[in-house]
Amino acid sequence: MKKFLFDLKTKILKPKIHRSHIRAENELKSGQIETLNFEKRKHMINHAFQNTAFYKTKYQDNRDLLDMKNKDDFQKLPPVTRDDLAMNFEKFIAGNPSSKTYRKVSSSGSTGRPISVLHDTRFPYTVLQWRILGWWNVKPYENQAFIYRYKRPFLKRLGNNLLWWPTRRIFLTGAEMNLRNVERFVKQINTFRPALLQGYVDVVYEFALFLLDNDLKIHPPKMVWVTSAPLFENQRKAMEAAFGAPVCDQYGNTEVFTIAAECPQQNGLHIMHDSVHVEIVDENNSPVPAGTTGKILITDLHNEIFPLIRYEIGDRGKLLDTVCSCGIPLPLMDNVRGRQSVVLKTPSGLTVRSEHLTILFEKLMNTIREVQLIQNKDYSVELRYVFNSDKCVEDEVKTILKELKIKTRDEIDIIPIKVDELQTKSNKKPLIISKLS
Repeated sequence: MKKFLFDLKTKILKPKIHRSHIRAENELKSGQIETLNFEKRKHMINHAFQNTAFYKTKYQDNRDLLDMKNKDDFQKLPPVTRDDLAMNFEKFIAGNPSSKTYRKVSSSGSTGRPISVLHDTRFPYTVLQWRILGWWNVKPYENQAFIYRYKRPFLKRLGNNLLWWPTRRIFLTGAEMNLRNVERFVKQINTFRPALLQGYVDVVYEFALFLLDNDLKIHPPKMVWVTSAPLFENQRKAMEAAFGAPVCDQYGNTEVFTIAAECPQQNGLHIMHDSVHVEIVDENNSPVPAGTTGKILITDLHNEIFPLIRYEIGDRGKLLDTVCSCGIPLPLMDNVRGRQSVVLKTPSGLTVRSEHLTILFEKLMNTIREVQLIQNKDYSVELRYVFNSDKCVEDEVKTILKELKIKTRDEIDIIPIKVDELQTKSNKKPLIISKLS
């Protein structure tokens, strides 16, 4: 009955989602994903050049490449930076679009310069979310639970509940997470038994710790879906222990919501290759081989209102040349470990990137729950940490300090500080907070 009502409502109230979902799944089954990706990039390049002031200027000296013949032509186009977005917002807008066809979103600026973009609502990214849920055998009409950082407005919550009825959607606010609210949320989960628990990594992890600390049990969902920040393996293990369910890591951000996600095999992230093109390049913006870490460039293949072509999103990652046994015909990339703009610095000019620190902490963190590095104006670093118990924690801290000193060549003071909770910046808990100018 629930499936029947969901399908009926989707076709009547959200026909755009229904049609886009069918089209996207047919593209995936066509066996022509590479050809589709290439043709969509070619279309987007010409569309952007003809309809936006920014790309008309950007590509003026590369007009011979607009009729893209091969991947080399595409890779010769100059990348777009976050500074380009910040300083030329209006020039990225194609034509004079109706306000009904776009939604403006802005990044928090917690890990770099804040920027704004317009999302083209004519392509509903919900279809990509349904695709990922399907990999995990979660139906979009099944009950779902969400953990947001801040409370959504009442009218938005009410409209959301009415739209998705008879599916039950329950919510917990990370900013108001205390034992009373957690116990209420646990009761709702055990009553409605959602197939999906979804939220940002830090708040879902915090919820998991509440459950473990207070011996609270929930009905296991089919999967837990986390996004918005690198996922530490100790966080994944804690979540899986608390929820009794596998954790799906997904990569996306403000500019492009859904880029890649894990399937149940968890051999990397499947790139939504029919909706986004992902490149990994070196510091000179030349492509690097699969398995090599570099800067991530993103091309959104559906956003015609605010085109993003070879956009340097600020993250670092690597493509994988392996084939997943799941049979999903989408290429793989490794789980994203950090942003290129977030680094530790030493007086001599040495930089230590966040993805290297993420890998380090994944190897060494056991009793420590959370860790954060605060770099002060004098280059000194505060190693702030939250741990489970006093058992062996001092040895773990000493090991981490030793490795950090090696990575920074012992050029800076690193002071360990035990805290009850990490600092937040724009409602997030970044791995690195730098006070250097």
